[in-house]
Amino acid sequence: MRSVSLLLQGNLQHEYAGSDSVLLDGPEVRQELISLLGYLNQCMYFSKKPYNVFLEYGGYGQNDVLIKKSKARLLKPAFTIVRDRSSQCFLLFIRGAISVKERLTAATGAEVPFHHVVVQEGHVSNLVLGYAHCGMVVAARWIAKQAIPCLSKAMEQFPEYEVKIIGHSMGAAIATILTYILRENEKLSSSTCIAFGPAACMTWDLAESGKDFVTTIVNRNDVVPSLGIVSAAKLRIEVMSSSWTHDLRKQIQQTRFLGFVNRSVSFIRSHVPFVSDPRSKVVDVDMLQSESPEAGSKPSADTHAVVKKRPALVCWSCVAAPKQSMESSIQIQGIEVQTETDVQTEKDTETAAAELVSIHLGELNLQESGSANNNRGENGSALTEADEEEAMELLESLTDEKQVPSSSSSAQEPHQLYPPGKILHMVGLPAAEEATTSQQGAQEEVVALYETPRHLYSKIRLARSMIGEHYMPKYIKTMEQLIDKLAEDIDDQLDSL
Repeated sequence: MRSVSLLLQGNLQHEYAGSDSVLLDGPEVRQELISLLGYLNQCMYFSKKPYNVFLEYGGYGQNDVLIKKSKARLLKPAFTIVRDRSSQCFLLFIRGAISVKERLTAATGAEVPFHHVVVQEGHVSNLVLGYAHCGMVVAARWIAKQAIPCLSKAMEQFPEYEVKIIGHSMGAAIATILTYILRENEKLSSSTCIAFGPAACMTWDLAESGKDFVTTIVNRNDVVPSLGIVSAAKLRIEVMSSSWTHDLRKQIQQTRFLGFVNRSVSFIRSHVPFVSDPRSKVVDVDMLQSESPEAGSKPSADTHAVVKKRPALVCWSCVAAPKQSMESSIQIQGIEVQTETDVQTEKDTETAAAELVSIHLGELNLQESGSANNNRGENGSALTEADEEEAMELLESLTDEKQVPSSSSSAQEPHQLYPPGKILHMVGLPAAEEATTSQQGAQEEVVALYETPRHLYSKIRLARSMIGEHYMPKYIKTMEQLIDKLAEDIDDQLDSL
């Protein structure tokens, strides 16, 4: 199933470069990327290297360390706060999911109410209601209890400094929620966040309200910013339906054909003694000839009526109806599969099967009377119609688009979560057509930076590199390519002048 969807989808990075997205370029964007790359390298050193190596790389001394929590526990991630003299910032780094306990924090995926109080000039100006990832909210509140007293004291000593919260993956999602919490404190209301590949962690309104102070960076096909309970359920239905509908049509055709053959054989066995009783002596060809010429010359119309009745769908045991209601016109990667078309296909297959297995029973010497044949034909017809109705009801239950969930079930449905803040997506696009073959071989993709709308991250787009491109080395590599690309564009613009 997964391979089918991969073949259907392919590389869908062009969707992030659509008309709703804004291309970002120029010297200012390049300088911002250089700054972001420096923070990303420090975040990687904090997550992957010993703490002393992290301090040495960032140029920090022991006096610059405000808090150090290098050991993670359940719902208590590793984090540190350092003073960066060069940028005049207090940097709070949060490590992503590396250990088992940190992964358990990310796995605590239930949603809890999370509301953000917007404070401006010491007064509450707005209240944003929503939901957020439970484990990440708990982790952010635990960090806030320790960080708020420390940062408040530090800001009193250095009022010109700013507070930046930085993280990657799960650490980035916790960092964004923590930023919302810190901004409710009057002394820390100017805190900002830089999130590299954050997990989808909050509902739409909350994510939109953070555009002014949260910057989210996404690398190419990274799946984590789109990964959530709802988006995973959508993907499951999409993948299941893409193969399920094909298997269903095939199953309908097979069961209709086999049901027709079984009823035909049963009918023949009920009329021919040596077929119904295996112990009977095999008869001659002459035994099959009619004793009266009238019986041999006139085939029974009822017989053909019984044989050519609509075969019903006999067995549905291998088809499991999903709990979710599906539309009558199922959209599978741009291919519509309509119920009416399936029914017509089944009718055509049924007719072909009837022609293939039809037997001229008038050539047999039927011992039963015409009234018995009429009764048998009526019973067979009634049974066929009942089976047909049952099959159609089941098919309608699978494809009925009018089904509406009850209020109790809808209240329990999970909420769609999104990555927060302003989203900057580093997109890899195919090289220009005018490039030479050698250039295309050396550079298969051209990296560009787009500010993308949030609705693009409500579904999972399958790609072979969707997991590998989530890791920090991949982010660093793409960001370096993008910085070099922007430098070349700037040089080209200067040369043209």
